[in-house]
Amino acid sequence: MEGFRFGSTQGAFYIMPGQDGWEATYGNETLGAFSSPQQAADDLARGLTCPQLSEIDTSMLEIPEKLSDWEIVYV
Repeated sequence: MEGFRFGSTQGAFYIMPGQDGWEATYGNETLGAFSSPQQAADDLARGLTCPQLSEIDTSMLEIPEKLSDWEIVYV
């Protein structure tokens, strides 16, 4: 199975297959469930709002919206 990784200046973000679709993670925190990896990348690039990221504005981290700009990782 494959997922996606983006290394930002604040740490790595992952988009991985989850129980009911896809999950975005940062560190040991799950940031939310998404219907597709593209939706997760879009939300992270535009500024995902969730309690786990109260100190970080993801829209300021230059996270790419295009999944082709993310590293492919295998699980």
